[in-house]
Amino acid sequence: MAAHVDETGALLTVDDPQKQWEAVSLWYHLRRPYPDRSFQYSDGQWRYWLDRPPVDRLEYLIETTGADGSSALVLDESNPATVAGVFGEHSVLEFPGYHRPWWVADLHGGASATHGTRVEIGLPHAHGLRRDLPVELWTPDGVDSDATLPLLLVHDGTEMDRLAAVTSYATAMARTGRLPAFRIGLLSPPDRDAWYSASPAYARSLATTAVPALLDQVPTLGRPVLAGASLGALAALHAEWAHPGTFAGLYLASGSFFQVRFDEQESGHARFLRICSAVEWILDAATPWTAAKVALTCGRGEENWENNQAMVAALRRAGVTATFSAFADGHTWVGWRDSLDPALTDLLATLWR
Repeated sequence: MAAHVDETGALLTVDDPQKQWEAVSLWYHLRRPYPDRSFQYSDGQWRYWLDRPPVDRLEYLIETTGADGSSALVLDESNPATVAGVFGEHSVLEFPGYHRPWWVADLHGGASATHGTRVEIGLPHAHGLRRDLPVELWTPDGVDSDATLPLLLVHDGTEMDRLAAVTSYATAMARTGRLPAFRIGLLSPPDRDAWYSASPAYARSLATTAVPALLDQVPTLGRPVLAGASLGALAALHAEWAHPGTFAGLYLASGSFFQVRFDEQESGHARFLRICSAVEWILDAATPWTAAKVALTCGRGEENWENNQAMVAALRRAGVTATFSAFADGHTWVGWRDSLDPALTDLLATLWR
């Protein structure tokens, strides 16, 4: 039986006529506190009514527990809708009112437009990082290699392209005249948790060595804009904080701006205290420490909601130009895809008009 979804929530069912499982529960990742997520067994089925959370779509798995106590996270076999992610596929519910962006053609986070040329570049690192910064430079079709264009750099570039369709977004925006044609530098971190956790070595390498080297090779109009999501957003903000003036703008989606008071659930992260310390320095700034325009966005269902609210308030108090928008999703690639327009569009249009 397929999930029944309406404005108020969803009825989930799992067939188990022989009752092979001792327990079944719903697994998802949203802001706490969670309700009881246990399914109830009756007449060969496990059933669960989910009151609609503060999202328009929900990525989830079913957790099954056997008689021996072993558990597994599996897709909802009654629901054919799935979405790809770095941790594998998840089932997905779309509540009434959810609409994919007009420029997206594929449910799984991609888009039909795959135009453009790509060149792999290894950008040099500064002292302390020990590894070069790999970047895939994307240039839209019909643009000469020596043409001067605006440049958007994107943390987690491979995933932001594969799962959040950022180059397809760029193609659509330029095709419709919403934005001028622009290049995208898809930055990929060989050691994401180390590089994107407010690492001084990464910030120094990016701002003082890699970006200048890239601008020497690529004709660029003005300073680049840097975008990132989650830890990638933190790394973007920290890089500009440590080296003001490197970027013309920052696009920060669901930034992992961890604070001890909000983010105890993240305390197991190996660099939790370093992140909290860097965030505290930025929150305490009393003067406008950058001229870059900053656009922040966050999902209403995210654990990062409170720390993002605190960050935008702190930036504004310090006199930094910062805008904020919310989207009705959790901490997901599709949520970040869906928020690109208008949040990123507005920022880029302001900088590149």
